[in-house]
Amino acid sequence: MNTRKFLAVFCTLVLVLFAGTTLKAQDISGTITGTVLDGTGSAVAGATVTITNTDKNTSQTTQTNDHGEFTAPNLLVGHYTVTVEAKSFKKSEQTEIMLNVHDQLGLSFKMEVGAATETLTVNAGELHLETQTAAQQGLVAPKEIHELPLNTRNFVQLVTLMPGVSSSSQLDTFYIGNSLPSGTTATIPFSFNGERNSAAYWTLDGADNVDRGSNLTLLDFPSIDAIEEFKVLRGQYDPEFGRSEGAQMNFSGMMYYRRIIR
Repeated sequence: MNTRKFLAVFCTLVLVLFAGTTLKAQDISGTITGTVLDGTGSAVAGATVTITNTDKNTSQTTQTNDHGEFTAPNLLVGHYTVTVEAKSFKKSEQTEIMLNVHDQLGLSFKMEVGAATETLTVNAGELHLETQTAAQQGLVAPKEIHELPLNTRNFVQLVTLMPGVSSSSQLDTFYIGNSLPSGTTATIPFSFNGERNSAAYWTLDGADNVDRGSNLTLLDFPSIDAIEEFKVLRGQYDPEFGRSEGAQMNFSGMMYYRRIIR
């Protein structure tokens, strides 16, 4: 009997610990995946892939699998250069890759036969197509955040830049804090795609920022200068965003000041 009780307690503890590791905060990083092929369209296996964050001058390496594919998850928001090297092929690299919060970028490399000392460089630019997700989403970039005029400088106003957003407020001023000057609660008035205003999920650096008493107010109102960028997912988002059925606002705070204005 004591053995059964011990096993029951042990299993319960294991389940609790496992749940604690899976129910983590939402990811505010990005992922770069890619496929490396030769001139005939065949996969280049075992190629060395170097992913360099040019903002911080840090890099990491990985290798392509038997299908010529590679994945680099948990990357910080910023600009990247991806370099691919393989025996008997010219070095190939893509520069000026802009990785935003929760991006899942898919890159394609076509290797050319030649000396490893030769390099084929492609400027990817800041416009890119996400092929790894079907989510309906929109990004508000640092340039928009820091240059658009805002009454009371409240960051919540920026969500109105997204399609499908409507507001029940008769005012064009949104006060900072949980209470209005009148003493009433400062509820978030935005509706996304016709959902209730309590259906939206607001996160800040991956942590829940909604007051769960009513689901209608926010807990923290960081300065607009402390917001690096944010992404609004309006539908068909990944399972990790399944806490609320409405839009998912994923705000990324600035770990250091970095103007991305070009």
